[in-house]
Order: sequence, then C-alpha cells, then structure tokens
Amino acid sequence: MAPHTGELAVLIDQLQELFDLGATDGDEALEIAVVAGLATRLDADPVLLEPVEAWRRGPAAELLEEGFAEADIDGLAEAIDDVSGGDVDEEEVEDAVTDFDDLVAAAAWAGRTDLLREAAHRVAEIIRTLPDVFAPLAPDGSAMVRTATVAADPDLYDYWHAIEEAGEWADSLDDE
Repeated sequence: MAPHTGELAVLIDQLQELFDLGATDGDEALEIAVVAGLATRLDADPVLLEPVEAWRRGPAAELLEEGFAEADIDGLAEAIDDVSGGDVDEEEVEDAVTDFDDLVAAAAWAGRTDLLREAAHRVAEIIRTLPDVFAPLAPDGSAMVRTATVAADPDLYDYWHAIEEAGEWADSLDDE
C-alpha cells in the first residue's frame, strides 16, 4: 500500500483504461475519481491528468454527485469500527482502511472533501481508541503522511496520522 513509482504507473494505466471506457453512471464516475485521486496523491504529472480534469469540470460533474450520493460513507467508517474490535486478520484491517481511503481520495480529487470530513474524524478517533489493531499499517501511515496531498490537509487525513501513531504506540509497548 505504500506509494512508489510502480504503483503510480499502474494507476495511470488504470485511469487511462477507465477513462477510455467512459462513465455512464455514478459508480463508474466514482471509480474514475478514485483512481485519479490516488494518482494525484502520488504526484502524477498534471499533463497526464488534464483530460480527466477537464472531464471532471464538465460532463462528469453530475455523475460524480450521483456517485457520492450513493456512496456508503457511514458504512465504510463502520467497517473500520468493525475491524477495530479485533478477531480479524491484518488483511481485513487493511481492506477496510483502503476502501475508506479510496473514497477520500476521490472526494479530494473532485473537490468534495466536505462529504468525508466528519467520517474521517470518526475513523481517526476509532484508530486512536484501539491502536494495536492498526499498528501493522504504521509503515503505510508514515509513507502517506509524507505525501504532499496528505500534508496539505492534515485535518482530513488525520486517520493516516493516527495509523502512523498506532505504530509508535506499539513500539512503546515493545520497549516496556
């Protein structure tokens, strides 16, 4: 999950493929927004993103609104709460965080962070309440908080800071 050049290349290819297919409904538009948001977070070349940016500003606006309206934001936050109770493997925790983060990336790219801010605060609080569950993701959290996008909006991305802190919490237990 930690960002690297190979991941960006895959995202750009995936974005091109999705964009070429086009979006006919909110779900498809949101899928494009997720990939564009993740690519943007990894500092994709703006020239490569320009056609998708133009699409977002024009014909996609209504489809994106439809997609965000249909997105289960509370359900994604609830999934993180569900895995925080333990009795799940690391992959389930990572999947829950990734699913939520994908929607945050889409909202950030689409200029709709207002839709996710409250849920993002709730997710950060959940992680800080039971950090041991999220500690294995700390290397990803450390990598994410160093990206320009996350650094530019620490309030929205506080859950990544909480994940990074979860690793520090686990390390402090190891030292005892």
